Amino acid sequence: MIMGGSTHFSVFLLVAIILLCSSSKTVNATCYASEKQALMDFKKDLEDLSGRLSSWIHDVDCCKWEGVVCSNRSGRVIQLHLQRPVPEIHVVGDEEESPLSGKISHSLQNLTHLRYLDLSLNDFSGIPIPSFFGSLRSLRYLDLSGAGFQGMVPYQLGNLSSLRTLSITCSVYSSDLQVDNLQWLAGLSNLEHLDMSGVDLSLASNWLEVINTIPSLVEVHLSSCQLDLISHYLGRDTFVFHANFSSLTVLDLSRNRNFLGHLIPRWIFGLTTLASLDLSWNSFEGPLPRGPWNLTSLQHLDLSVNYLNGSLSDELIHLNNLISLNLSEKYFEGFLDGIWNWSSLTSLNLSYNNFATFLPSQLSTYIVKA
Repeated sequence: MIMGGSTHFSVFLLVAIILLCSSSKTVNATCYASEKQALMDFKKDLEDLSGRLSSWIHDVDCCKWEGVVCSNRSGRVIQLHLQRPVPEIHVVGDEEESPLSGKISHSLQNLTHLRYLDLSLNDFSGIPIPSFFGSLRSLRYLDLSGAGFQGMVPYQLGNLSSLRTLSITCSVYSSDLQVDNLQWLAGLSNLEHLDMSGVDLSLASNWLEVINTIPSLVEVHLSSCQLDLISHYLGRDTFVFHANFSSLTVLDLSRNRNFLGHLIPRWIFGLTTLASLDLSWNSFEGPLPRGPWNLTSLQHLDLSVNYLNGSLSDELIHLNNLISLNLSEKYFEGFLDGIWNWSSLTSLNLSYNNFATFLPSQLSTYIVKA
């Protein structure tokens, strides 16, 4: 009897411990006083005309503030969602909110567990990107796009070795942000999504060499960056560039007019994981590369508004997973036999070319004719 009672008590104790452990995972811890003060100091330096930070008051747990996300276990601030909301077009009466402006306090350095920071679409009126952002070593997501920053992108961002997403785009018309050397980018060894569209990279001649050292990249957006192609990267007979983009699915190098006079680099056509390729508005010249194309996963291809000429290569015909293809405003000529086998194609633009083939009538609903 005693042993039986002891056994029942042990089972009861075990169940109690399990329930206690499971319930502790759902307890919402309150935020740290030091982190609340850091956020209050951050708010003091901001101008918030729309009152987006009106919930940021001392009497309220900062984990319940608008835009603040804390860890349920520790109460540490781990995310700041402070992007300017974009009004929904179809919502009647949805007014556009004013952007946050002002200065960015160094107090953010006290958020040592911060993993996610989004300040996009605000207006910081030409101040530089704070170099102390590079001390936020826990960051995995950083979005400063369209936030009115100017000047040199700080190389200290290269200290964010845990970063998965980096977006620091700016207006394509102003190029308010510049980079003279991209070597710091090599420190982001876990980076998957990179978007620096609109940033002036005309002095960063090592851009291709550096991003080639980050095999984890999944998406690269370098549109309107004033990129230049060094001759030995062109894949000519004198040199073949070996791309190391084993995970890359999206590559956008559009609107880089400094490519004028160059052939499309041959290494691009060996990216087997690529699903989307945009090389439009680049002033590339000459025919499409001949020889094997290993773009077996490609679904979206945009080569529009270049100075490409000649006939379409046979390799293009074999891209039978294409969903959209834009070859408009080129100097292509010849016949289009074979492309009608693209059963997955939903968008095709062949306008302003000199093709000698009539398009089948069944394709007229989604094709812009030559």
